[in-house]
Amino acid sequence: MFYVKQGNMPDSRHTYIDRNELLREELFGEESFEGPYSLLYHRNEPTDLVSVEEAPKKSLLESKRAFTHRHYNALSYQRNGSFITGRNPLMYNERLKIGTVQPSEKMKGLMRNALFETILFIHSGTGELISPFGSIKFGKGDYLYIPKGLTFYMEYSTNFSAFFLESRDRISIPSRYLNVYGQLKEGSPYYTRDFRYPLLGKPSHSGAGEVYVDFGTHYLVEKREKSMFDVEGWDGYLYPYAINVDRISPIVGKLHMPPPIHEHFTGKSFMMGTFLPRPFDFHPKAVPISYYHNNIDTDEILFYSSGNFMSRKGISPGSVTVHVRGIIHGPQPGAVENSLGKQSTNELAVMIEAYDPIKFTEFADTVEDRDYMKSWTS
Repeated sequence: MFYVKQGNMPDSRHTYIDRNELLREELFGEESFEGPYSLLYHRNEPTDLVSVEEAPKKSLLESKRAFTHRHYNALSYQRNGSFITGRNPLMYNERLKIGTVQPSEKMKGLMRNALFETILFIHSGTGELISPFGSIKFGKGDYLYIPKGLTFYMEYSTNFSAFFLESRDRISIPSRYLNVYGQLKEGSPYYTRDFRYPLLGKPSHSGAGEVYVDFGTHYLVEKREKSMFDVEGWDGYLYPYAINVDRISPIVGKLHMPPPIHEHFTGKSFMMGTFLPRPFDFHPKAVPISYYHNNIDTDEILFYSSGNFMSRKGISPGSVTVHVRGIIHGPQPGAVENSLGKQSTNELAVMIEAYDPIKFTEFADTVEDRDYMKSWTS
């Protein structure tokens, strides 16, 4: 992301302002010392712990059902857990976890994901992400990016629900939207000022207590007496951020545009985009609905948030469809004919293309519409 500087810090990195009131410099960075990073200046030593102990975590169990196209009523389950314990993956592979979360309780401690970056699409509700970088308020239609290694506390309303992607690899802006200087180009679907970054101030959480560090198969629980939210200043390129879909501009064309034109975030093993409300193709004989296609090298996941989903019947807000590699998919019977002459769509959906084969979870079986494969039967 772009460079941000906030608060009080030395004029040069790795130096100090006042020998009698030393700030503790932390380099928060990815890919060893080769990736994006920020420098944070703490009042306390960020390594100061009371104790560390291991805690169990729910295991991911693979579904034994046939590997076919799927439709999930992905928010039909009862609210459960907190943001820490209530994340429910529907599918996964070695690099990704994809699912939904709708907690029933507040977070009982802070959280840090040791292995995965996270990007949330906020389907409903409001909240605030609090971290050493400051606070970001979020709401319906926001994407919220949480870098791996970030210690945070999340406040959320009782109706909060979200679709999430966790990635072992860095989540970033597609390179084709950036010039050689790292600036977003003209013609990109968003601009620098559309992104919201955390603001330093007096946090609403103490920043002390238990920190649940997620190691995938288990948690390590740090107990801290001193606040993690004690930063006097920070600068750099790596930090949490948010952007609302209302600030993203769809790219449209004379003829139907392929899915990559909707891409807004990327990683080594996936792309993530948004189908936004937009005018349809303007060729006089355009077929505005997507054509039939075979995902030879990807599995395609769609989370439907709102609007009218023209190519799919039986879909409602909170639905997730998965169209797997090796099986052709596309519009259901009658959808092509019904699309002709349509001028626009009000759909809002999140798309992920996973490059490595995915597996479904046993939890996903509990919210599956098992008649979905029959929806192409004429």
